[in-house]
Amino acid sequence: MENKSKMRKRVFINVFSLVFVLVIGNLFYIKDVIASEDTEASILVDINPKEYEYRDSYMQFTPKLNNNYEFTATITNIGNKDLDVNVYSSVAISTMAGITYVENTDNLMDKDYGFSKYVKITNDSSELKDGIIKVKANQSEDLSIIVNVNKELDGEILGGLNFSQTLSEQKNEDSADIVHVYEKVVLFRLKMNEMDSEKEQHYGEFEFINSQNSIVLSFSIFNNNPIVEYADSGPYKVINPKGDTISEGEFDEDVLTLTPVTKTKLNIPLVSNAELMSGEYQFIITVDGEDKITQFNYTREDLEEISKQTDNSNHVVVSQDSNIWVIVLLTAIVTLLIVTIIMLYRKQKKSE
Repeated sequence: MENKSKMRKRVFINVFSLVFVLVIGNLFYIKDVIASEDTEASILVDINPKEYEYRDSYMQFTPKLNNNYEFTATITNIGNKDLDVNVYSSVAISTMAGITYVENTDNLMDKDYGFSKYVKITNDSSELKDGIIKVKANQSEDLSIIVNVNKELDGEILGGLNFSQTLSEQKNEDSADIVHVYEKVVLFRLKMNEMDSEKEQHYGEFEFINSQNSIVLSFSIFNNNPIVEYADSGPYKVINPKGDTISEGEFDEDVLTLTPVTKTKLNIPLVSNAELMSGEYQFIITVDGEDKITQFNYTREDLEEISKQTDNSNHVVVSQDSNIWVIVLLTAIVTLLIVTIIMLYRKQKKSE
């Protein structure tokens, strides 16, 4: 009888261990992704003439009004397969990670500073169909690039010519498809007329958002000047309608580069247990010893989605520990399993 009791006890313990492992495995299981073997880029791009080349793949010059500046872009396919290369002109946009060059954007505040407006790309005297040029294996193709600025502007225009090759594609039924792309960008910096005066940067488009299971404050920095410049640096803080500090930190000097007449989106974290409610907030940054204060309002309707996530209709208390739900769930499951095993074990013991 004693041996049977020990055997049953071992069975319960083994069952508990198996269930626990399955629970942990399901919570943290990551599906393997099968990638294409063709993961190396096989295109080379060369731009001529070189007289305007400030450094490698970086053209800089002061264009004369209504004057054609002609370039030849040679695309070489060094691979053993024919390729479709996507070619397009782009505008420079600042991000938290650096400057990126995109075909279309709402972040450019003055469309006259869009580089694409002054660029024409042709192949054999005709424009590219859908921006695609076919390049055979181990062969080259030439493109004609014409830059013509037909409007008097101050400051500078910053943009690029993008040459992209699709390396691999992954189709997903339950989520967005993943496309792995190699992109070569030839930068163009057109130095226009000298500016008479500069305008201050300002801040706007404040919004509390859920980013990676944490509530953060998202906002935009507006560069009102048509030149490349650094974002204001210095300590900052955010004050809620109750007068409490819900975010604080410091923007380092000469770190975030702002592109001409664009707005740049930033996210800043909130302090632990920050309280959000409807009312007037203040974003304060101290620049060269002076406080720049920007006020923004948040209504109950603005906070509705965040309130649903926290099950609170009046305010939101933010916890920055994004894994707390995992800990709570695991604790509940483990506790339930332990209690169940103890009850079964006691019941079995009584029956003996």
